[in-house]
Amino acid sequence: MRPLDVPNLPLKRVRLCAAGSEPIAARLRENGVSALVPVPCPRLPEETAAHADMLLCHAGGNTVFAEPSQGRIAEKLKRYGFEVRFSSPAGTAYPADVLLNVAVSKDLAAGNFQYADKALLRHLQNGGIKLLPVKQGYAKCSLCFVTENAFITEDAGLAKTLTAAGKDVLPITPGDVYLSERHHGFLGGAAGLLAPDTLAFTGALSAHRDGERIRAFLKKYNVRPLELTGGVITDIGGILPLTED
Repeated sequence: MRPLDVPNLPLKRVRLCAAGSEPIAARLRENGVSALVPVPCPRLPEETAAHADMLLCHAGGNTVFAEPSQGRIAEKLKRYGFEVRFSSPAGTAYPADVLLNVAVSKDLAAGNFQYADKALLRHLQNGGIKLLPVKQGYAKCSLCFVTENAFITEDAGLAKTLTAAGKDVLPITPGDVYLSERHHGFLGGAAGLLAPDTLAFTGALSAHRDGERIRAFLKKYNVRPLELTGGVITDIGGILPLTED
C-alpha cells in the first residue's frame, strides 16, 4: 500500500481514503477501503465542517495539505507515509473557507487561486502543475474525476476551462445533489474513484435527472459506478483516495 502518485486518480485499487460522513465511511469499509473521517472544523459552517475537500488536499505523492484543525488525521496520515503540511486556518464564510478546495489532477489544478492557500499553490507550481484559474471557489467539490482527461461538473466555468485545456467534460444539471436544507451540493462532493475503473457515489444515480447520461459517460471510459447507498446522492465533501495497492 502506497500513496497515490497522482491526486484523485488511482492507478490500482484504493486502500485508504478520507470521507466526511461516518455512514459512508462504513460502506467504504464494507467494500475493502479504510476511511478516515475528518474532525469537524469549528471555523467552517456546519454543513461543510467535516468535508474532506475543505480540510485536506492531496498535492501528489506523499504530500497532503491539511487545515490546522486536522491534527488527528495528520498523525494517522504520517503513519501511512505521508508528509502533512498545514495550511492557513480556514475562514468562517465563503471565500475564506476554500483554502484547500483545489482540484488537482495529473498535469493541472483548477481553483479560485485568489483565495486558495498560497503554500499549496507554490507547492503545485514547483511540481510542474499547470494552474487553471476559475471563478468557482469550490472547485474540487464541483469536479467529479473520471479519468485524467474526463470529468463531470455542474459548473459552466469549470466545464469551459477544462474543455479549452483539451479535457472531455460532461456538463450536468445542478440541483439534484443534496447538501443541506439550505443548499444543494455538487456531484464531485458526492463521489470518488476507488480504482481506475470504479467510481463510487454516495447515492443512486437514478436519483439524479442526468443519471443515465452519467452512466453513459462512465461507460465510454470503461468506468463502473459503485452506488454506496440506494438513496439520494449527498455531498459529503468528496471521497478522497489516498493510498492504493
